[in-house]
Amino acid sequence: MSMIFAYISFTLYILGILFSFKREASYLLSFLGSIFVFVTGIIGTFYPFTLGEIELLPKIYMSMDVNHLSGIFMTIAATSWIAISIYSVDYGKFYSKDMGLWLNLSMIGMLTIMMAKDGLTFITGWEVMTVSSYLLILKSKGSFKEAFEFLAFGELSTVALIIAFASIFLKNGNFSLVQNSGTALFLIATTFAFAVKMGIFPFHTWLIGAHVKAPSNVSALLSAPLTLMGVYGIFMALSVMPNLYLYNFEWWGILAVGFGAVSAFWGALQALAAKQLKTLPAYSTIENNGMILSAIGISVIAIGDPNLQILSAFATLTAIILTISHTFSKSLLFLSIGHAKEALNEENIDDLRGSWSAVGKIPALGIILSGLSFSAFPPLIGFVGEWMLLETFFQSYKLVNVGEKIVTTFSGIFVALAIGMAAFSMVKLTGYTALGFDHGKKSKNMPNMAMKIAEIFLITFVVAPGIFAPFVVKYLGYGIFTSGLFGVPKPFLIISSIPVFGVLSPTFFTIVFSILFIFPLFFYLSRRKKVRKIDPWNGGLSLKENEYFSAPAYSAILEIVLKKIYITKEKISDYEAHIEVVDVVNLFYKGLKSWILKIEKIISQILMNGNLNVYIIYILIAFTVIFFILR
Repeated sequence: MSMIFAYISFTLYILGILFSFKREASYLLSFLGSIFVFVTGIIGTFYPFTLGEIELLPKIYMSMDVNHLSGIFMTIAATSWIAISIYSVDYGKFYSKDMGLWLNLSMIGMLTIMMAKDGLTFITGWEVMTVSSYLLILKSKGSFKEAFEFLAFGELSTVALIIAFASIFLKNGNFSLVQNSGTALFLIATTFAFAVKMGIFPFHTWLIGAHVKAPSNVSALLSAPLTLMGVYGIFMALSVMPNLYLYNFEWWGILAVGFGAVSAFWGALQALAAKQLKTLPAYSTIENNGMILSAIGISVIAIGDPNLQILSAFATLTAIILTISHTFSKSLLFLSIGHAKEALNEENIDDLRGSWSAVGKIPALGIILSGLSFSAFPPLIGFVGEWMLLETFFQSYKLVNVGEKIVTTFSGIFVALAIGMAAFSMVKLTGYTALGFDHGKKSKNMPNMAMKIAEIFLITFVVAPGIFAPFVVKYLGYGIFTSGLFGVPKPFLIISSIPVFGVLSPTFFTIVFSILFIFPLFFYLSRRKKVRKIDPWNGGLSLKENEYFSAPAYSAILEIVLKKIYITKEKISDYEAHIEVVDVVNLFYKGLKSWILKIEKIISQILMNGNLNVYIIYILIAFTVIFFILR
């Protein structure tokens, strides 16, 4: 029965490709396929099964299965796919019919990745996902540069994966990810490939341009399920390694914690200064994936010490909860922003003010709740994940090695700062879009019922898993971290260690908060006619009719104070002054591109000068090098 569900999901996606000439049919088929993936993932989480294998050559075969890990990630990804498919029924009408084709194909690629049992199947899914996502980005006009940058980084990750799986083959004689054990080269190459796909600093630049230019449903796909494949890939790579601590791989954990913390900090810092609607959520993706990587790093550091097995397990659980939070909340944020953006035809945060009344309460509520989740507002799923991450860092004092303690301590500081800055940036995003001063613009008439259904669906998955987080923890197989204490019955309390170190009960927090909220709500409703409204403080000066506190002004002080980091410049255009900031990593890649083009020109002039002898020598040298590498 489990195998049948998996085959049905693939069949429905293929039908979605074949019926791409019918927009609604294509998206509805991807919706149905995603539901079957969701069910398959739940079944596979508890009852692993194999789909079989195809032998291509002796010892070389392609095979797929569903196990506990892949089942969890299939469930997470399918939740986002369901919402994106429903949303696209309306939103896809603004784009060409073949969007449905590439959307279904990208989902097939991701599903193949999560079910792959060998390197060939994994790389096949990886390439299908990358190429189809590239073609989806191209659906927006003027997006070729950003789409090509996405493809370049995507192929860079593919090359790294080819190296990684080649090392597996050289050691074991086949590409199996189940029977074989990995090598140090395998771990290094796969980590690089997946870090690139996750947008980890300094490989994050592709993510910003692609998100800004891509259609909003594609942005949701890129930010949530696609980067999720990088997270899954890291878990997969670690599962292939033998004994991480025995073979002195704790250095990997230290690097993961350090790069993850820096990435979280850099993403949050750049989000503070973001002014475009989709730039801020894109940098938020970098921040969230950095936090996930740092949690995995602590898990690897602690796994080899018999006294720290509980800490290692809790850190792993933290990474999965953060993954759930990011996938659900970011999908909701991009889809809600896309709804409002399309209705008002605006690109900047400041120009989308008052979407609550101008566009509708459902997309505005989606922006607010996803923003609150990323701001760690209780009891949403984002709050649970970030509480668990801080608890993980607090417990790093248990580590024995002094160097590990120093790295985790400073990384914890960076992560804490990132969480604070994320709240700051999300207040700007939600405050000026959903709740800002209404600019009086009218939203255009467009079909949006399917978009609203998708947003309500994701709102449920942002709120409910947070409130009932103890049951999510049990579903993931970490019931040891649920308990009862202080009058809270079991299993409504999440504990961060055994013996107890820190506790949290989102369910009971919701109950108590709801009861206490009734009184101020009743007081407000009874006296709301007497509430006074005043203008914001403007240095003692009264605001003119066309003046308001803008989103750029919200973060201007930080941009000026940190001008050496942001490379802040003041620009004047149309008699108006504004501040521009630059991501310094983009300058690095720009300089690198310039040098590569110069070197390429020199080499091409040497090799392609019309001299036949030079061509022959070049071919012989290339053949010799390849021969010795393969040998």
